[in-house]
Amino acid sequence: MGQRVTDRVLEEIRSRTDIVELVNSRVTLRRAGSSFKACCPFHKEKTPSFHVNPARQSYHCFGCGVHGDAFKFLMVTDGLGFMEAVQRLAERAGVKLDLETDYAAVERERLHAIHAELAAFYRRCLLQTAEAEAARAYLSGRKLGDEVAERFGIGYAPRGADVLLRWGAKHGFAAEALVGAGLLAPSNDPGRPDDYYDRFRGRLMFPIADAQGRVVAFSGRILDPKAHPAKYVNSPETPIFVKSRILYALDKARATIVRSPRREALVCEGQIDVIRCHAAGFDTAVASQGTAFTRDHVEILKRYADSVLLVFDGDAAGRKAALRTGGLFLECGVPVRVAALPPGDDPDSLIRDRGPDAFRARLDEAVSLTAFQVRVLREEERDPEAVDAVSRVSRAVVESLAPCPNAVLRSHLAQEAAALLHLPPAAVEEELDACRRRLAARPPPRAEPGVRSAEGGHATPDTRHPTPDTGPRPPALSAAEHDLCELLIHHGDDDAVAELIELYLPPEKLAHAEARAVHAQWQADRKGHVRPGGAAHDLQGVETAAGDRGVRRLIGRGHSRVESAREATPRDAVAEVLGALWAGWLKAERAALMSRTESEAERRRLEIVVRLKALRQPKDQTRCLDPQEKQLWQEKLFQALAVEMSRLRGAEAAAESDKPDRSGKSDLSDSAAPAAAPTPAPKAETEDWLAEGPP
Repeated sequence: MGQRVTDRVLEEIRSRTDIVELVNSRVTLRRAGSSFKACCPFHKEKTPSFHVNPARQSYHCFGCGVHGDAFKFLMVTDGLGFMEAVQRLAERAGVKLDLETDYAAVERERLHAIHAELAAFYRRCLLQTAEAEAARAYLSGRKLGDEVAERFGIGYAPRGADVLLRWGAKHGFAAEALVGAGLLAPSNDPGRPDDYYDRFRGRLMFPIADAQGRVVAFSGRILDPKAHPAKYVNSPETPIFVKSRILYALDKARATIVRSPRREALVCEGQIDVIRCHAAGFDTAVASQGTAFTRDHVEILKRYADSVLLVFDGDAAGRKAALRTGGLFLECGVPVRVAALPPGDDPDSLIRDRGPDAFRARLDEAVSLTAFQVRVLREEERDPEAVDAVSRVSRAVVESLAPCPNAVLRSHLAQEAAALLHLPPAAVEEELDACRRRLAARPPPRAEPGVRSAEGGHATPDTRHPTPDTGPRPPALSAAEHDLCELLIHHGDDDAVAELIELYLPPEKLAHAEARAVHAQWQADRKGHVRPGGAAHDLQGVETAAGDRGVRRLIGRGHSRVESAREATPRDAVAEVLGALWAGWLKAERAALMSRTESEAERRRLEIVVRLKALRQPKDQTRCLDPQEKQLWQEKLFQALAVEMSRLRGAEAAAESDKPDRSGKSDLSDSAAPAAAPTPAPKAETEDWLAEGPP
């Protein structure tokens, strides 16, 4: 049963913990009046500016601005999660943890148990089964030895269609639980509702862990190079796996990052790159999971790292991804360096073919993000010394620096850009100040109630300065709508992408006005008013009509998060994005059913069934996909819907169990008197379909 620490216990731990003694165990403190001071353990300095206040039981550094209490200090210095810090301080203070039941954590605990036991099962299959010989040969060919495979828990998923079902039955996990964990996909055939599909069978399995080291998902690689399915398949998002909040190998890297002299994280593109880096001794390497870096990723990494070093592929897509990811770190005030790799190389191939020393030499030659951006942009110019070329490059650099909140870092990079472009520093600073004024003049996006902050909590309204009630606010731009806009802007001229969106996306699924505006403009382009092409086709009307800065930044970026996911293609991204949009709509509909009357809910469920059955029907008019490609693409789309469909069935079962006893007898009636059997109500089409399982 999920449990959490009560507020009373947290306060008792704080009161019994001497923060001076705790900090003094890590850094030598000297008394300074009523407080204590030392050189800050979180940045290099010669004059002490780190103060510990025993009365307030807190610390603050006047040099770098870090502050917090005993829990925060232990989390930052040792790279611990909150609960780990609580447990350690409770043991230190001799406080018994008083836990209360957290019913919301029950499902998460079950999912964690499934993934932990299944990871061990896949590992045994790799080591012990004959059919895993191809997987062992692949690892040997990639020079990934047994020690590395053991460290990262690499395994193998057997090819048998019912292996996972039989494993679940043996360990007490029902098929519905495995569907909810994203491991099984329900059948698309109404006539075979129990014909579940194991999405990972026959693949080399890479467990994905959260920052605490708990397995929360899997990534499976196909071993047959001639097979049609996608090379990599990742778990869909679940209550314990949100791609934008998981960094691969952070559980292994965080302690090393915190203890390293520069507190610098090494950020790569793919899992194999990270594994190779760790195997070669570069233990601070992490990577995003199946998607491009997001602001959430940056906020998570900031808990452990003061700076980052980006090591992406040496091709054009890798350079673009480095610029985009580096921009996110700059927006959060984090210094960024970029290591340039030879064209055609990635960290895995460079270390494997030339050794760790060659890779380390590239890291030693890393330059600031601004220097890297100037180099990349100048290479794209025919005459980089021309006035117009210098103007374009300087404008792009200034726009990248403007969102940076760190004034010292911003000024340093502006001076570096001026030197590289042979411009007066005052001119660059003037342009930078003007750009920042334009950014400040834009109205900030309003946080919606219930929207989670980057730290994972809910945004707290500012009650000191209440805003007037201006009526209902528009819905916030969802992650799926954001991704759809990015696809439309940067891949809207791909005929296959366009055709799939036209066939499978009803416009009413878009809740945000900006997403609808981008979609409407894209439809106008497709009709021949303006043919999409290049990084930013004619979307001036969209930018004028819509105000969300998150979408505006997509225009003119010239690449999408699809290009940052090494094994993904725009078609794969369309399946994932459309599936997320449909799943979001289905989740909202499922929640709305709870407030309807029984007859209204039944009627609405029937309407949902009809919509989903229509979505499942083959689209014979597709021109860009052959029948086999179309079938595989539809499977990806419905895999994204599997979890919500399973929950809809659960909601239906709960509704049935809550209906009153039709016999007229109450639960407290005399048990000795046999109750008349209730007359069964005729099944509605919805109930028949729900019994069959999701389409």
